Amino acid sequence: MHTLLNTRGVSSGLTNLVQKFCDLHSIPSPITRLYDVDERLPLVEWYRILNYLSQYYKKDDLGIELGKLCEPADIGIVAYLAMNCETSGQIIHLFQRYQRIWYHISLVCIENTDDAFSFIWKSPTFVQAGQFVKEARLANDVAFAMMMTFINNLVYPQMFHAKRMEFSAPAPTVISAHERFFACPVIFDCSLNTVSYTHQMLDLTVNAGYSDHMLKRILEKNANYLLTKYPENISFNELVYRNIVAAIQKNRVDIQYVANQMGISPRLLQYRLKLHGTTFSDKLNKIRKTLALQYLEDDSLSINEISALLAYREQTSFNRAFKSWTGMSPLQWRAEHQIQESKFAFHV
Repeated sequence: MHTLLNTRGVSSGLTNLVQKFCDLHSIPSPITRLYDVDERLPLVEWYRILNYLSQYYKKDDLGIELGKLCEPADIGIVAYLAMNCETSGQIIHLFQRYQRIWYHISLVCIENTDDAFSFIWKSPTFVQAGQFVKEARLANDVAFAMMMTFINNLVYPQMFHAKRMEFSAPAPTVISAHERFFACPVIFDCSLNTVSYTHQMLDLTVNAGYSDHMLKRILEKNANYLLTKYPENISFNELVYRNIVAAIQKNRVDIQYVANQMGISPRLLQYRLKLHGTTFSDKLNKIRKTLALQYLEDDSLSINEISALLAYREQTSFNRAFKSWTGMSPLQWRAEHQIQESKFAFHV
């Protein structure tokens, strides 16, 4: 399993989009759980959903039909930020700036020439190697159909569309649906993915009535925080750490829950951890120990409260675990730490 499939992802709001599509076409929903509003759907899970839908809806315009159902809530916080923009060009730049929050699959670069403004990106290496090719094409279709639908709703009756679209994916059986919807030439089997817009297309004015400058500042602050939560690249160990910490906070420290959050099976998670020379139990204990030491430095927290914060069902279980880590009980460690702190303060 490729790390990018687990560390990158799309806005959990897209589950709303999928549900609308399933209801419209009488398809059993592939959504297996509820997601928090600021959570991302792992890329491997997004690909699974797209593949699932393609088994029921076999037309080449699947991704387009999904994207056409787009509403602001499906994109998430980035959409509400975009509604405070003044032009279509500002929206485009916003989508690129906050790409990691709403649709983080490949690193997208911007090229600005005299006659066009372009998004350029390489397909992930696993797609270049022939894996998840269909899913990657569908993911591109969904993203740009969503963007086009969303922006056109904001600039109506003006019409926003690309000048030319080039994708590295193999062409679908019929491309007429793509060219009809996107209103431009759509080319497949290219060396790079490139979506170009004329400069005039970036000057379309957003309809009045959406702007709220105070709300925009609040949303920007939250969006910038989410960028730090989802860095461009993240190691497998960091991914496991983040998901175990989140699981502890939700009082769900079983491997099944953590694996589900990562979009992989418990068996695969154990296998990946074994390759890194550790186990799920070891990871969980190390993280709990680190957090326990931090919490014990806070005198306002009782041992029972710390036990609950670490998702232990009983304080005695926490006491036993802590003694196995440090050779002391939590109370003994706290007392020793306070003595050391007072000695340090005295010498200072």
